[in-house]
Amino acid sequence: MQSPDKHHSSAGATAGARTTESKTGSTTSGSARPSTSGSRSSGSTSATSTSPSSSAPSGSAKSVPLVVLNNTTTSGLAQQAAQRFEDGGWTVTSYGNYQNDILSTCAYYDPNVAGAQAAAEALQRQYPTIKRVKEKFDGLPAGPIVVVLTPDYQGD
Repeated sequence: MQSPDKHHSSAGATAGARTTESKTGSTTSGSARPSTSGSRSSGSTSATSTSPSSSAPSGSAKSVPLVVLNNTTTSGLAQQAAQRFEDGGWTVTSYGNYQNDILSTCAYYDPNVAGAQAAAEALQRQYPTIKRVKEKFDGLPAGPIVVVLTPDYQGD
């Protein structure tokens, strides 16, 4: 029986390290970490604090940081999604590109991090375009929750 994500593929072993998006393969440089170009520590846009939403997940769930990876050919999708999640009260530590055979948009959680699964489920409830919540697999970057966007992701 095949694994639902086919995550044993070597194409995803570089988890967001500077990857060019193409149908013929990926070009990667750097370590197996999301691109530093997606670091939230620089840039002219920063999330502004607003009053907490009563219908949103609890503050403790939202304190679990996210990594957002674009597994599509849509340029800039990870950055757009990261901003959307931040606008919803979540903390995004990095974003970048990724290439692997992922079935649908998924929040992968680290089972060794307390509260990560509950936070991933809360994120999915807030953003139903995240179709699945699954345990992380080898090849994804470090982080309690890694959201991998696929062509089924709807940003609006």
